[in-house]
Amino acid sequence: MALYEETLTNRVFQIIMLTPILAMFAGLYATYQAGEGVEIMLATTVGVTVLLLDVIAIRIEIDERELRIRGVIGLVVRKTIPIENIASFRVGEGWTSCYGTIHFNLPAKGCVTIHQRKGWTVSFTTNNPEEVARILATLGVPRAP
Repeated sequence: MALYEETLTNRVFQIIMLTPILAMFAGLYATYQAGEGVEIMLATTVGVTVLLLDVIAIRIEIDERELRIRGVIGLVVRKTIPIENIASFRVGEGWTSCYGTIHFNLPAKGCVTIHQRKGWTVSFTTNNPEEVARILATLGVPRAP
């Protein structure tokens, strides 16, 4: 059972990402009408659509064992951090105040940076940074000064 779940989206970003998807489908239709290169355009359209749909939202889940960050589909945007591998965390005000080697970023109220014992620093944005901090502290993860 998850102790914390959040899906972070941004309407403007969704509209921006929908534009190339629609353009790819228009190009697919045009190649179908021309009768040439439909297979290549179909494969490209499917690939681009899957990629863009995956980055359109971020899902954050925390349970007793791990912190999971996923995209809509979870094929490209996908990171799992075991709780015992988290050395410390830091909470930032605003969605641009955190940085990490791996960064999951959509406009939000705050952000959290996870410092791992082994591995790269991971940061992500959230609309409830203090709730995430409370859950991590409850799980025994120290807060960085």
